[in-house]
Amino acid sequence: MATRKRNSSWLTWIIVVAVWVFLLPFYYLDRMDLALPSLLAAVAIGLAIATFWKRKKQLWFWSAVALAVLVHIYLIAHLSLDNLGASKIVFGVFALVDYGLMVGFIKLVDVFFNSSEEQREP
Repeated sequence: MATRKRNSSWLTWIIVVAVWVFLLPFYYLDRMDLALPSLLAAVAIGLAIATFWKRKKQLWFWSAVALAVLVHIYLIAHLSLDNLGASKIVFGVFALVDYGLMVGFIKLVDVFFNSSEEQREP
């Protein structure tokens, strides 16, 4: 029981430090308005990667993730999110929808590439 609590404590500290390191560039560039959407997008992408972790050896998987990351960077940089007057709950709902879209996109690419592999090998 003590080992489990010790591991949980370390994991908590690792998450806290990772979030701080993630948010430092936003603080120093004076763009804290982009910090929450970026953090939630990173979490959604990370969870989508964890969902399809079985496919980690496939080139198409990492290409799809890279494309999704580029789309996220573009949208976060070019959309004015402070004009929405959105609360943290709205951003949370957006993060859930974003996770669903990420999973759907990766699954679509998975179906496309797996069906083409099945046609090549009768």
